Amino acid sequence: MHRRDFLTTLLTATAALAVTRTALAQPAPAGAIPAPVYLAMATKGGLFLENTARDAHAKTRNPRVKAFSRAEVTEQVNLARKLDPYVGAGGPMAGGAPAGPGGLVGGLVAAPLAVAGGVAGATGGAVGGVVGGALGAPGGRGPGGMTTDEQKAQILSQLSGMPGGPDYDAMFVNASLQGHQEAYQIHGSYAQSGDDPALRRIAAGAIPLIQRHIAQLSRMQAMMGGARQG
Repeated sequence: MHRRDFLTTLLTATAALAVTRTALAQPAPAGAIPAPVYLAMATKGGLFLENTARDAHAKTRNPRVKAFSRAEVTEQVNLARKLDPYVGAGGPMAGGAPAGPGGLVGGLVAAPLAVAGGVAGATGGAVGGVVGGALGAPGGRGPGGMTTDEQKAQILSQLSGMPGGPDYDAMFVNASLQGHQEAYQIHGSYAQSGDDPALRRIAAGAIPLIQRHIAQLSRMQAMMGGARQG
């Protein structure tokens, strides 16, 4: 079952994410990150970023946040399309993600917010053990300094319960920046040490847009007066 039902006609204003054709075709190195670990982490992180962006697109009156949130949904849709062939029956996303009316993307503004925290939860133990070592030392959150599923769900719940306004925009930007920094770790680590050459190319292709969004979010955060405590 695919991760989501793509209704991308609503998102034609943003260019599709390109997959690089550079190297990374060499055999997987010793100690390579397993594909199911990468897929579980990338999928859960992507759903978190998409769902927070969908909520922001519906609520914000800040034109920069509005434009960014739309582009973010497109980023995640295109990346999910590339990962979908690897996320089949028996994979980390077997059973599918929760979908609102018209699919997760088709309901960009109107559909209910989907909760990503429980998706692929069965893989959490294995993911934590492997990625904790692959992505670096713990940073006081989850394995490798990553936010946990419970923390992601809490952030989504808090954002969905807030009205639009400057405080909401600041919290969204902070949460999305953290999510992109984690995504950079996940895709960057797999691009270097993944066990599947084709998936390594996808991971490497995701990095430039993640970096661009980190830069955009950092500028917005600075304009809003820096990180705020949520």
